[in-house]
Amino acid sequence: MNMTSRHRNLLRGAAGMVAATALIGCTVVQDTLQVGQREFTYETSADAEESSESFRFQGFLPDDGTDVRLIAQLDGHAAVMRWTSPTVFTSEHCTEATVTSQPEIQAEWLPDPLPTEGVACSTWTVVRSGGTQVAWVNEPEE
Repeated sequence: MNMTSRHRNLLRGAAGMVAATALIGCTVVQDTLQVGQREFTYETSADAEESSESFRFQGFLPDDGTDVRLIAQLDGHAAVMRWTSPTVFTSEHCTEATVTSQPEIQAEWLPDPLPTEGVACSTWTVVRSGGTQVAWVNEPEE
């Protein structure tokens, strides 16, 4: 290997390291400053519950849930999640309601159209479309 090839390989390696550091740094800045939004995907409810992000699911996921997805604003003002399950979501803390809101966060995996009947759980809304269930929260910024 001549010096030119060695320098090119070193430069390629350095460029790759800079790109990786930039991507990692972006995530660290987002998490530290609580800005932007992040998407999380898990194969099963168990995977989501075992993750370091389990607090974001707030007890919505049934044991048999699969294809779990969540997009959350890191400042906590909005989130939308989806899971597939034959188990209909219920909670003693929720009441049946006509749905009048839409998730602030748009996701390509949301059912279209969203059902107009669901449950209200404090600031969260939960709807079901076939085996897909969607929950979202839109909290105004203070």
